[in-house]
Amino acid sequence: MKKNVTSLALGFLAVMPGISNAMSAQESRLAGQAMHCAAIFSVLAQAFSNDPGKGPRFSKGLDVLTDVYLKEQPSPSDPGVLAAAAQRRSEAVKQLHAAWPSQGAPLREDGVMCGAWVEGFLGQGDRYQFIPVYPKVVAPHIRGQYQTLLEEAMRR
Repeated sequence: MKKNVTSLALGFLAVMPGISNAMSAQESRLAGQAMHCAAIFSVLAQAFSNDPGKGPRFSKGLDVLTDVYLKEQPSPSDPGVLAAAAQRRSEAVKQLHAAWPSQGAPLREDGVMCGAWVEGFLGQGDRYQFIPVYPKVVAPHIRGQYQTLLEEAMRR
């Protein structure tokens, strides 16, 4: 058990440099989290685009996370900021695909955490009123819902 916990912790540390690179470029922690989760939801939205139940929900989650990222930028209404965000998300998706073979387990857990965070946004209706706290604990039904989705999306 202790070895599994140690392996998982080391896995998270291996994934963090990719996340840290994003944050080191003068981004807030919230912006970095939103971009990382936007990359995960980009993969999910693309993989399940033909699924009438999941596709629109993942696309909405991607839109919300992109909006959170943009609102954390110094000039969120600048037209170049949206293009830069799309480029940044594309790079984050490439990093996700590159890390998947060696870091699948921690990235699956990231998918669960991001899914739980997005559920907090989507639970507010069509327009979110507040930014929910990034989760530390995930409800079992949310965990069950997102646990295998990223893995399935990465295989597509």
